[in-house]
Parts: sequence; structure tokens; C-alpha cells
Amino acid sequence: LSALPLPPQPPPHPGHGTPAIHAKHRKLHVRTRLRTAIQLAIHDDLLRILQMTEWRQKQEKVDELFEGIEEKVREREPILAKLPEFGELVERGLEDVLEMVQARMKGVEKKSEGEGKFRETTDSEVETNEEPTDRERLVDVMNVRGEPVVPIFMDLAAAAKQRSDTLSEFFSRSNEAGVPNLVYPLNVHHNEGVGRMVEEWELAANKETKRIMMREAIKDVAEKIVEATEGSDKGAARVMVVGKRGVGKTAALAGIVASARVSGHIVAYFPDGDRLRRYGYYVEPSSHREGLFDLPEIAKEFCTELSAAHGSDVSSMTASKERMQKFLTDGQIDRVFRRRDEASDGDASDAATEISLDKLLEIGSGSTSLSSGCYCAVIDVLMNQTEKPFTVAMDEFNCYYDHGHYTHMDFDPTAYTFMPLNKITIFKPFLEAMGLYPSVAGTNIVDESEGDTLMKWGSVIVAISDSKAVKTEFDNALVASARALAKTERSPVHVVDVRRFNPLEVQHILYNYEVTGVGRLRFDRGDTALNPEEVAYLRMVSGGLGQPLLNACMLP
Repeated sequence: LSALPLPPQPPPHPGHGTPAIHAKHRKLHVRTRLRTAIQLAIHDDLLRILQMTEWRQKQEKVDELFEGIEEKVREREPILAKLPEFGELVERGLEDVLEMVQARMKGVEKKSEGEGKFRETTDSEVETNEEPTDRERLVDVMNVRGEPVVPIFMDLAAAAKQRSDTLSEFFSRSNEAGVPNLVYPLNVHHNEGVGRMVEEWELAANKETKRIMMREAIKDVAEKIVEATEGSDKGAARVMVVGKRGVGKTAALAGIVASARVSGHIVAYFPDGDRLRRYGYYVEPSSHREGLFDLPEIAKEFCTELSAAHGSDVSSMTASKERMQKFLTDGQIDRVFRRRDEASDGDASDAATEISLDKLLEIGSGSTSLSSGCYCAVIDVLMNQTEKPFTVAMDEFNCYYDHGHYTHMDFDPTAYTFMPLNKITIFKPFLEAMGLYPSVAGTNIVDESEGDTLMKWGSVIVAISDSKAVKTEFDNALVASARALAKTERSPVHVVDVRRFNPLEVQHILYNYEVTGVGRLRFDRGDTALNPEEVAYLRMVSGGLGQPLLNACMLP
């Protein structure tokens, strides 16, 4: 995923508070179109110049290029020709093209300012099936003859089957709602849901394929993970995914989870942060860790999910009694080993001082009193091992910093003050690993960590949700704290902005809707996807956002 050639994202919308970045993109786009038109206009002349041997002849021909280039480009770009500084832009663009050709002749790739950023296919770019010659490759500095970069879809069902030799059988199946287990436990919550990408799969006529479009933002996240985890120096990455409502943050996080699991990562995925921070059934003081609190029912759920998804992956890892003493009392540890022995009928291969993580998860998923300690012990082992990379993915992360919903008399005798979620044992290691303590939050969340809290090998990926009732002030403060940590040398927090779809991505999403049979595109036999006016209209009414685009395709 980190090496896929993908279309670039468009710039931020000027109405979203970043007009300077959008203005810079528009200037770059104009220069790119002009340089492309210049290359096409001088192509034949430039090939003849390269064949010349005398310097004086070359200089005369180059002078002729400068004399006639403005009129040639004016014919190709009549709209841009109305710019007041058109002549200066064309002359400067011709200089850039010639300098890039000269650099290529010397074996040096000279990149123009901003090349590769916000790159869009222009009307001037033409496709050809002819095999380019060596000289044509030299003059093709704007990559007119290059193969166009198009969006790529990941089929979750096919990906799990292709890696059936390395993935457990669990990932090749889907749940009752048809959601692939490769993104387990992502599902449609019976009350609120966790994003619209699952709804797209439900509405599709083709139930055999479950696709996620890979985008540059997803690739950026994958690159940060690969940079930190690949190579001899195993490390960890921290990434925050941000963006406006409906741009595809949930889909981006799900794509990263699926790709990480296919790549051999152990993944703890929490897609519904809003539910977890509110509906924990009940909270009780930790029996072994003073000042902290447990959510036993949620801990049981976490144990069940991690056991189902990665039980076979963690079966070779063990937790010693010494490590378990950090999270469980001696009596609880004795109960854990007694339950293990009862389940295995006293298997002689079971060690007396340590227990495998898969069995520890099974015990935690079946006992309310042991679930929190078992889960915390498993997470502690995973975060401090270098056998397999461990990735944590948390959606709706801003909900953990909203007004609290859990309180207890041991925390506040009046039960008026709600506890921050880093006081709850099952959330504590992940919040400390991310290390974000904003200046403004719904609870008094402060840094109480000791030592290095980031896992030794893996990553923490979190995403902000704009669809939940969290104060904008809290969201802004959380993102600001992440951007502040982006400047740190050791384990910086990388902030990745998911933006609206570019025109090419909208086109391919409509192709995907037609192929899978979504909404009115199921029956129109290409009348919409192959009609440029229809595509432009759908892009306009949706604003290039995934949710409104899906809604627009459902209407007759």
C-alpha cells in the first residue's frame, strides 16, 4: 500500500479556512497546464533541435521557439490566454521545459517547484499507444506519454482469500451483516452506526465484493507505518487522521486495518469510540491498581474480539506471573492458572509460571472479574514485544476527550465529577501511547505516564469524527496538540488530512457503484458514469464528499 502509485489529493477547500493553500494550488495548476501545452507545442521542433550538432543552429532554433510559442500555446489554452500575465507565464514556462530537458540530457532529473503535488490530468494531455523513442523520453518532461495514475480499489474479500496461507480462516469470512472479518469488529451498530462505508456494501447488489478505494491519504498513513516498522531498527509510529465530515476517514482507517492484517500485523481495532466512552455498563475500582477503574463488560468484549481475530497470532507469546502481577492480584492470578489447567485437563506442556496470550484472552472473555486484568496483561505483552508488529487503530478518537460519562464514589465522593478515560485501565495504555493532552477537553485529562509508553514495534493510528456531538473547541485543541508533537524528533505525531475526492476519484467511485449495483446506477447501463455532464453534476452536488455522493446516487 505504501508503494502504490495513486492520484494526489486536491488542495483544501478555500472555504475551510485555508485559502492561501488553495490559491497556491491554483497557481501551480495554471503553470502545469501551460508547461504541458508548451511541451506539446514544441515537441516536433525540440526533436529536430536535439538532432542538430552545431551550437549556433540550436541557438537560432531556440530563439524561434521563444518568438512563436505564445501564439501556439494561445491556440491550445484559449481560456488561460486571457490572463493578463499570459505572455510572461508562457516565456517562463518554456524556460522551465527547456531546462528540464537539458537536465535530463545530463542524466539529472530536475523537478520543477511543486511537481507531483496536486497533479491533475489536463485536457491538453493526450494518450498514445506508440512506443516512445529515447529522444521522445527526453522531451517528455511533463509525462504526457506516461501511463496515467488511476485510483485502485482494495477488495477485502479477495485480499483475505489470496493470503489464506498466512491469514487465519476467520479473516476469509464475513459476519451476518456481510461485513468482512478483515475489518472486524467494524459493523453497523444497531443504534448509531460507525460511518457510511458499511452502508455502501449493504446497498450494493453484488454481495461478493467489498471494496475500499485506496487514496493518497491512506497511502501516507501506510508510509509512516512502514518508515517506523521496517528495517533493522524496529520502531513505532503515531498518526492522527483528520478531515471534514464525510470525506472517508472511517474508510481510510478500515483500509489501514485490512492492509496491516494482510501484512502480518496484530491489530487492535476500536471503530466506535463514542459507544465505548458512554456505554460501559458499569465502572468499578481496579482491585490491584490504586486510582484506576475497570469497565469489566467492555474488557470482556475486547478480549473476545482480540481472541477471535488474532488468537492464533498470539498463541506463541506468553505472559509471566511477574508481568501479570502488575494488573492482577495473587488470588486472581491463581484463578487464571486454575482455569487454564481445567480447560486443558492438566496438560503437562503448560508452564507453571507463564500462560500463553490466547488462553489468557479466552479466560478474560469468560470472566467479568478477570477480564480487565487479563486484557491489560495481554496488551502490555504486545506493546513490549518485537516478535510481530502491533498496531492500534481507534476511530472517533475525539470522543475520548469529550465530557465524561463514567463516575464513581472512589473517584469523587459526590459523584458529580466524571473521570478522564486515562483513568480507566483498558483505555489507559492506548491514550498514553498516543500522548495527546490538549489544553481544552471535557475532562481534566493530564499526563500521568511513567517512562516510554509507545509500543516497541508497531503503530497507533487514530481518527477524528465530525459526526459525533463533540465540541468543536475540544476537537481543535486535540488536533493542535497533535500538530505540536509533529515537530518532536523522537516519535512525532504525523497528522494526515483526508480531503474531498478529486474529479478522477469521483469518476471511479461512480464506476464502482455501477459495477457493484448501488442505487440508480444499477440499472442505467453507463448512462451516468459515462456522461461527463452527469459526473460533473454529481461532483458538484456532493462537494466531492463520500456521504453526499452516495446519497445523490440513491435518488432517481
